[in-house]
Amino acid sequence: MAGTTVTVPGKGEKRKIVFLIVFIVAAIVVAVLWWLDYRKYIRTDDANLDSFRVSVSAPVAGQVVRLYVMEGDTVKRGDTLLMLDHSACTVMAPVDGIIGKRWILPGDRIEAGQTALTLNRATDIWVAVYLEETKFKEIYLGQKAQFTLDAYDKLTFEGRVYYIGDNTASEFALVPPNNASGNFTKVTQRIPLKISIDKVEGDDEQKARVKLVSGMSATVKIKKERP
Repeated sequence: MAGTTVTVPGKGEKRKIVFLIVFIVAAIVVAVLWWLDYRKYIRTDDANLDSFRVSVSAPVAGQVVRLYVMEGDTVKRGDTLLMLDHSACTVMAPVDGIIGKRWILPGDRIEAGQTALTLNRATDIWVAVYLEETKFKEIYLGQKAQFTLDAYDKLTFEGRVYYIGDNTASEFALVPPNNASGNFTKVTQRIPLKISIDKVEGDDEQKARVKLVSGMSATVKIKKERP
């Protein structure tokens, strides 16, 4: 009867086995920690920066003879924005802000009340979030939130939920959600939230040149913790 040969792993193979075990244990620990952290937050990427917009118009009809501002200009309340062919008719900025959109050019004729310029309120900016209704049950006023912007990948912003909408976003859509055709497709509704911008952490170089622009895309996570 032949003897049984037992192969004993060499030192090199033992090291590989130990390394593999350590790697697997570390991967499990990292996965568990990630899962525990993931469960602490409600996440969504349906979010963007938003601000108040003021429509600027003339009180009377006329031809634009002078336009004193361009898109991106910063203005103060009372600054002259444009002049009509009526020598006494000038249009002034109603609030401090930034010219977000110019709808007319010198030579254009505008009607009374027609929007000539859109002014963004420079001091008022927030994160507009459109949260799936399936995640809504854990949302409260005052909850802590964090968000990142696609434009600044090395920065993390912090704030709080300060507004929870009373209607879903579709209630104010141009196309009403009700349909009388008899064909129905259930769609997850979105509930609007607003998150303040209180603090920013991260890369000093990016912090020094950060500029928050209305419309920037954001990725948000809200802590599942009742304040």
